[in-house]
Amino acid sequence: MKKKIIITLVVLLVIAGASTGGVFAYKSYQDKRLVADVMPVSNLNWGYWGDEMTSYGTVTNDLSQDIYLDSGQVVSEVFVEEGQSVAVGDKLLEYDITETELNLEMKKLEIQGIENDITLAQKELAKLRATKPIPETPPEPVTPPEPVTPPEPVTNTLPEKTKNAYNYIKKGAKAYAGDGSEEKPFRFLCTKESFVYGSYLNYLKKKSYTAIFEIREDNKKKGTLISSWTVNGAAMDAVDDDSEWSVLERTEIVDEEPVDDEPIDEEPIDNEPMEPEGYTAAELAKEISSKEGELRDLDLDKRSAELELKELEKAVENGVVYAKINGTVKTVGDPSDLPNDGSAFLALSGSEGLYVTGEISEMMLDSIKEGQMITATSWESGMTFSASITEISEYPRSGSNYYGEGNPNASYYPFTAYIEDSTGLTNGETLDLSMTVGGGVSAEEIICLEKAYVREEGGRPYVYKAGEDNRLVKQYVTTGKTVYGQAVIIQDGLTMDDRIAFPYGKTAKEGVAVRDSDSAD
Repeated sequence: MKKKIIITLVVLLVIAGASTGGVFAYKSYQDKRLVADVMPVSNLNWGYWGDEMTSYGTVTNDLSQDIYLDSGQVVSEVFVEEGQSVAVGDKLLEYDITETELNLEMKKLEIQGIENDITLAQKELAKLRATKPIPETPPEPVTPPEPVTPPEPVTNTLPEKTKNAYNYIKKGAKAYAGDGSEEKPFRFLCTKESFVYGSYLNYLKKKSYTAIFEIREDNKKKGTLISSWTVNGAAMDAVDDDSEWSVLERTEIVDEEPVDDEPIDEEPIDNEPMEPEGYTAAELAKEISSKEGELRDLDLDKRSAELELKELEKAVENGVVYAKINGTVKTVGDPSDLPNDGSAFLALSGSEGLYVTGEISEMMLDSIKEGQMITATSWESGMTFSASITEISEYPRSGSNYYGEGNPNASYYPFTAYIEDSTGLTNGETLDLSMTVGGGVSAEEIICLEKAYVREEGGRPYVYKAGEDNRLVKQYVTTGKTVYGQAVIIQDGLTMDDRIAFPYGKTAKEGVAVRDSDSAD
């Protein structure tokens, strides 16, 4: 009977094994027959020309250019004279940049110092965020009133402590913190009436210990400090063991009866904190908030210093000031006798052509340069004009009401653009201004794919592309910002010549054979 059972089990196992093997064999056969359609990245590329910036401004024909000298600036040469006509790009004056170069190095050191402060604050913030809060200190228990008893003869029964504060310190007193060293002295919480026995002061002298006796508001360790007395045992003279020394007055108490008999040979107990050290949840949240505010202030200081650094770098790179408008030199000062009444050292008055002023966000300052072309559209006629940016202000406009796309919380900087062909425009006319920023290269040079072609694994984006053996491989890529609402820029990992597959469906797996397709469907 047993033999028949064993034979039956063996047969069943063989059948099960054959079935499983058949399933895997069939699955492998099916996988080998799968084919994924692939297309060149160049065919799927959406293209990206940059972001569009918009603003508006009013046409004017009476523009002027005034040049003021900052404190410390020295003019080495003036290239124009009063009454002279100048065109955009003509040299006006040149600075001696020796002191500017020194200011540039000082500004770099200032930024480095701010960055060091930011690094330190970030570490402190990370430490605070990783700190486990200590439990809140429970309220002091309310002691029930003592039952009324007949009065007894008056005796000196002063207790050693009132709550957590000592009424007197003797050998065996336990500090709430410290190890007795000068760096970490023993710390005792005392009442205003507290005193220290001479025997304990002699013990500090014998061991060369240091102790601090504190008097705090409400006799609480975290109360406001009222008075403290620091005793360095190594530096004090011996006193009588029976003497008593006032913590508040820091002097010996004369003719006071001892509160208790003083033990002779009693050794102090190990000093352990009476309360846990650290922050409660509320204190920790306050510390974190304060450190975050400090970091925000440091970040603002750094950004401000970096803007000043850019201006200094610009001044060092080219100490020559050029005309921003076509016009006439109205006034020009003497380099050896600079104006001290706040007036401009050199002033130009516009003579021909039309100008328009607009505003750009601080986020786009690095993307827009003098000489860049913008498109201006008249509100009245709808005609479009080309204008060239001639000047970008070094300072943001206060109270700016920015019109256009952008962050309304950012600072905006005025710019001036010159309209060379102004036929059809009149002075005072309002124009819409637009320009492309952040691009700077042709669409063929930027890979911008529909998000559906990019998947993620463990936070890492990837695509399926055709390998050298014409089978799919997983290719990790570096992605940039999202554009057009549903496409993403591929910064690294793909070329225009790569062929990729739609990364979903039964064919979306490594090793699947590929075939070229001419349709994204």
